[in-house]
Amino acid sequence: MTYRELFLLIICTVFYITLFIVVLQSNRRKIQLLQSRLDNIHAMQKMAVIEQKVQLKDVNDILGSAVYQRIRQYLAEGRSLPESEWSELTEVVNAIYTGFTDKLYSLYRMSDQDYHVSLLIKIRLQPKDIATLTAHSKESIASTRSRLYQKVFGKKGSTRDWDDFILSI
Repeated sequence: MTYRELFLLIICTVFYITLFIVVLQSNRRKIQLLQSRLDNIHAMQKMAVIEQKVQLKDVNDILGSAVYQRIRQYLAEGRSLPESEWSELTEVVNAIYTGFTDKLYSLYRMSDQDYHVSLLIKIRLQPKDIATLTAHSKESIASTRSRLYQKVFGKKGSTRDWDDFILSI
């Protein structure tokens, strides 16, 4: 074996070892991120069990709010929700479900569309109504819900899985 062949062999070996270490570290970081998300989810769900007793009152508070009444009017007219209503709805939901927005954003950096869908799920609207209020198709809403579940939990889930999670926090 010549020095050149030996040198190339050493370079290749070092390259593959380095590549292996980088991939290993990347996988460890992904696992740590998913574990952190799961820990947050478990903590939220434990809190949700305690809060379930209060949920009936919370639902009544939402149904009685002025913004909810306006949302029902927008739905009756087949119109999407204006930007000003989103911020008021956010305030009402966060007042009733303390820290709802912060909990969501701690799990995943959502787009406005993702957040709006989750917010409307939280006030127990049906997917067809969510589609109307967000000016998207029902299929787009279904896709958003299943995609969010996969992003947060790191595994495939149904649209109903995401809805159940949102209602639990």
